[in-house]
Amino acid sequence: GWGVAKIPRALDVARKLGLDLPRAHMCCLVLDETTRSVTVAPSRDPAAAVNLEYLALAYRVRRLEGREPVFSLDPLECPAAASPEERKLGWQVKRFEPEWLAGTSVGEVMFQADYHLKELSMGDCEQPVVGMLSCFDYTEAEGHKEEWTAREWFVVRQAEIQMTEEGLLVPRVRMGVEAREQVQGADGLEDAPLTRPDHPLVKYAEAFSRYFDVIAERRSSVFHLRELAKAAALAKFLVEADVFVGDLWLDAAPEGGAERGCREIPQLWNERCRAQIEVSDGRIADWDAGLSTRLRGVYGGVQMGMDRFPMQEVVVAA
Repeated sequence: GWGVAKIPRALDVARKLGLDLPRAHMCCLVLDETTRSVTVAPSRDPAAAVNLEYLALAYRVRRLEGREPVFSLDPLECPAAASPEERKLGWQVKRFEPEWLAGTSVGEVMFQADYHLKELSMGDCEQPVVGMLSCFDYTEAEGHKEEWTAREWFVVRQAEIQMTEEGLLVPRVRMGVEAREQVQGADGLEDAPLTRPDHPLVKYAEAFSRYFDVIAERRSSVFHLRELAKAAALAKFLVEADVFVGDLWLDAAPEGGAERGCREIPQLWNERCRAQIEVSDGRIADWDAGLSTRLRGVYGGVQMGMDRFPMQEVVVAA
């Protein structure tokens, strides 16, 4: 699971970059518009702060791959005729793009945030905001009886880079969650052509998006996913605006370790049973006739969609 030990330390990357930063400070980037270069500086402003390891990895992905980090948690192949019991025993596989993100801090935070989102969606954990319902609470409240499979994923809905008078680069991102029902296709599960707006997972995604910033302050993995999104926005700006940062950044973050091989994890399911009983002459009649089981699964990942936002120019901070 997610814990403090998994949070990357800025000082480790700073040493590889030849920087001597105060321990008690956060880090930010300062742009010199004359030389079109950036320097790392200490900061006490959380809005301008950036995790250097997330930034180094996001910059490497953007420079070498021309994209942002992507993660998905997908089902392994399972026969279409498999029983609910067989489907429950299925496994999921972690997929990273690019693959070398497996075992890195960026790969880990995407997986942990996505998996925790699935746990919350299914009601396996206490909701982070009072009054929030899981998608299965929505299902029961609305009387939906059918089985379904769907996916939900983290997205960035707005992103820009602001700059203060002192040249501090401030990444601004607004994140949310989207959901889509899935159906069995010729090549396995695929998105349904149309997902009804009152689908339980769609309603949960809307609620999570509405409270995203509140949830990020209460759930560390979601907070650090937002920090990664800020770093990805900065990395995109550095590349698209042709800002010089030096090749040291390409090797500043540690490579993925032994966890590269741990790609398969048990399937996360939520199964709920209902029963209606009839009492006749003091005895329960046909006790098993009204017993019904509904099996529902949730998949997803992290697909920020950062390429929708042009980053060649900075916005002057108000």
